[in-house]
Amino acid sequence: MLHYELHRKESTIRYTLRRHTRMAFLLIALFLLWGLVLNIGEGVSIRSMLHIVLLLVATIGGVLYRDGWSFDVEARTIASWWGFGPWVKRESFRFDEVVRLDLSHFIRGSDRDGRIPPKRRQKAMVVFSIILTEERQKTVQVIPERSSSGRTEAAFDEIARITGLPAMIDRPRDADLPLRMKDLS
Repeated sequence: MLHYELHRKESTIRYTLRRHTRMAFLLIALFLLWGLVLNIGEGVSIRSMLHIVLLLVATIGGVLYRDGWSFDVEARTIASWWGFGPWVKRESFRFDEVVRLDLSHFIRGSDRDGRIPPKRRQKAMVVFSIILTEERQKTVQVIPERSSSGRTEAAFDEIARITGLPAMIDRPRDADLPLRMKDLS
């Protein structure tokens, strides 16, 4: 699960991936590279280590992955970026394009009819999104409520307070999950 953190510099608020996430990917990549070089030096065939090469490529992808949002109060703009290394997609919006910041909660796997899904599929989720004009919506973060531990809500409150943008928090049915005796123990 990728978690974000809030950074503030003068008139800009940045909501980006945590630094230690990239560092963890870097350490894993270095460990895999060390193992690969060590085994090649001992004469082990690269074909017998394809799984290590694939894991190394995946962890290098994790090191190069960039994702974040920037809220510039002085320039009154919101910028987003995501991608790998130099291949990053960037978008920018003016504050006057923003209808509101939206924080909503839902239960993954449930439908609008109110039917309750099987227990293993029930997971309370938090969605932080930006509602724009012309019925456009940009999702900032979707994360399980338990993993968020209130950090997404706190970041949402801080961003709304500093930018002065209208904000709405929706608290739907996250409390009506069926509770059984075995859940209490």
